[in-house]
Amino acid sequence: MLTLLAFLFALTLLIAVHEYGHYRMAVACKVPVLVFSIGFGKALYRWRSKHPREGQNTEFVISALPLGGYVQMLDSRETAVAIDQLPLAFDQRSLKVRAAIVAAGPMANLLLAVVLFSAVSWWGHPKILPIIGRVEAGAAADLAGLQTGDRVLKVGTQEVRDAQHLRALIRGEVFPEDTAEEDDKPAVWEIDRQGQRLSLAVKPLLTALPGQPESSAIRRIGAVVGEPSNTEWVSAGFWEGLARGYGQVEQITLLTGQLIGQMLTGEASSKHLSGPLTIAEQAGQSAQRGLPAYLTFLGLISVSLGLLNLLPLPMLDGGHLMYYLWESLTGKPVSVAWQRVLQKVGLAMLIFIMALAFFNDLTRLFT
Repeated sequence: MLTLLAFLFALTLLIAVHEYGHYRMAVACKVPVLVFSIGFGKALYRWRSKHPREGQNTEFVISALPLGGYVQMLDSRETAVAIDQLPLAFDQRSLKVRAAIVAAGPMANLLLAVVLFSAVSWWGHPKILPIIGRVEAGAAADLAGLQTGDRVLKVGTQEVRDAQHLRALIRGEVFPEDTAEEDDKPAVWEIDRQGQRLSLAVKPLLTALPGQPESSAIRRIGAVVGEPSNTEWVSAGFWEGLARGYGQVEQITLLTGQLIGQMLTGEASSKHLSGPLTIAEQAGQSAQRGLPAYLTFLGLISVSLGLLNLLPLPMLDGGHLMYYLWESLTGKPVSVAWQRVLQKVGLAMLIFIMALAFFNDLTRLFT
C-alpha cells in the first residue's frame, strides 16, 4: 500500500508541477487557458476560480488516470475564436511567447528538483565525526602517536570533513575539491586531543586483509576511524542548500545527457531505461527510508521528467521547440502536412521507448 501511495503521490505532484509551469507562463503572457487537467479519462472533480484573473476563466479538472495532464489554451487551430480574442490565441502569439510557454513545463520540473534537493540539504543528515577509535598496537596509527578519542582536523593541506572523508584520504583517494598528496612521505595530521591541538606525522601502510592477495592491499593506519556513536547533525544554510540543490540538478542533467548520448551510439545499454514498475518500486523503498530519501527520489524523477519532455520528439515539448527553432531559422512554420507525418513518427518512437522501458521492468522483476 505504501508503494502504491508513494508512486501515485509522486506522479500527481510531478505532473501537476509540469502542467502548472505551462499554465503559469500562459497566464503571465495573457494567453487564455480554457482547461487545466491533471490526469486523463473520466473527470472526477471540476471547478472554476471564484475570482479568476483578468481574461482567464480556466476550468480545473482532476481526472481518473493520473498518467499525464494537459493545459488547453485558446487556439484558432482547434476551435472558433471571436475576432476580439484572436490576438490573444496561442497560435497567434509571437514565437518567443509560444516557446516560453512550451519550455515552462520542463523548466518547472527542473526547478522543483532544485527545491527538493535543497530541502534535503536544509533538513540535514547525521555526520560521523573523524574521531580515532581503537588503535592496534604497532600499527601506523600507534607508531605515529595517535590515541583513541583524537579528532582529526587536517591531513596535510586537506580540511577533514567527516569520517568518510578521512578514510578516503588515508586510502589516497582524491576528492574533486582536494589536492593530491605525496604517497611516499608521511602526512602531517592536525588533531584535537581533549582541546589541545597537536601535529603528528602519519604514514599509512599498504596492508592486505588476511587471506587476500597482496594486489588487493590498500593504505591503512590500523585504527578504527569514526564510530556511529560519534555523530553530529549537519544542515546547510539557505543559500548553501540552494547552491547544493542547483549543483545536484546540474550534475544529474549532465550525466543523463551523457547516458542518452551513449545509448544512442551503442556505448551504453538500453537496459538503463526504467519504466513505471521500477519507478513504483523505488518510490516505495525511498518512502520506507524516510522523508529525505523520498524527497531525493522525487528530485531524481522530476529531473528525468523534465529532460524527457525536452527530447526532440514531436509528441513532447522538445518536439514543439524544434518546430519553433525551424520557424525562427526559416521564417515559416512547419507545414500541417509535415506536422502530421512527424506526429506519427514521434508517437511510434515514444511507444517504442515506453515498451522498451516496460520490458526492462519485467526483465528485472523476473530475473
